[in-house]
Amino acid sequence: MANTDHLSFLKQGASAWNQFRKEHPSIYPDLSGANLAGWDLAGLDLSGANLTDVNLSQANLSKTLLMGANLAEANLLEANLAYAILKLANLNEIDGANIIANHTDFSHATLIKADLSNSTCTNANFSDANLHYSSLQGADLTHARFQNAKLREANLEGARLLESNLYGADLTHSSLIRANLAHADFLETTLVQTNFQGSSLEQASHLTEKQLSKVKTLLDAKMDPPLSASMKKTYSKLFRN
Repeated sequence: MANTDHLSFLKQGASAWNQFRKEHPSIYPDLSGANLAGWDLAGLDLSGANLTDVNLSQANLSKTLLMGANLAEANLLEANLAYAILKLANLNEIDGANIIANHTDFSHATLIKADLSNSTCTNANFSDANLHYSSLQGADLTHARFQNAKLREANLEGARLLESNLYGADLTHSSLIRANLAHADFLETTLVQTNFQGSSLEQASHLTEKQLSKVKTLLDAKMDPPLSASMKKTYSKLFRN
């Protein structure tokens, strides 16, 4: 349960809250289970806070500092996290559908089984994040960074990953059915049993035949003509039902 004193400070607004954090740097706020739906928490220092099972649906968390915070199983439905810092945060099993997370820093965060479906995460940083079993279905991840991210069995169906950086990412057994990965960077990306059915891989960089030979399917996938022709000649089974 949330600490009533911490909630009281939070209700006084950003100035009072940040002053409280500054004067008590060793105290990690406990707001677990609190109903903060629709609250304006923009720019607050919530680093290291316990926000497990908190209701932050439609809350304004833009530019909020949440480094190392524990948001496991939190409700972030339709919340605004633009430019927020969630580095090293625990976001396991959150409901983050339809969030706005443009330019948000999720680096080194854990998002296992997180639901970020239909979210807007352009220019977001997921470098070194753990997104195993997460759902990013229908998400806009244009220009997002996934360097060394763990995305095993992730659902990225219909996602927009235009010009995304997937350097060193692990997409083993992930589903990218009808995803748009045009101009994405696949340098050293692991694509074992990855489902690219109906996806767009046009003008992707550092995408090799060796990588694609290990995917689950390329049925109806769009690729640059030379790569497509070579793959169909050598790995025709990947283009069949």
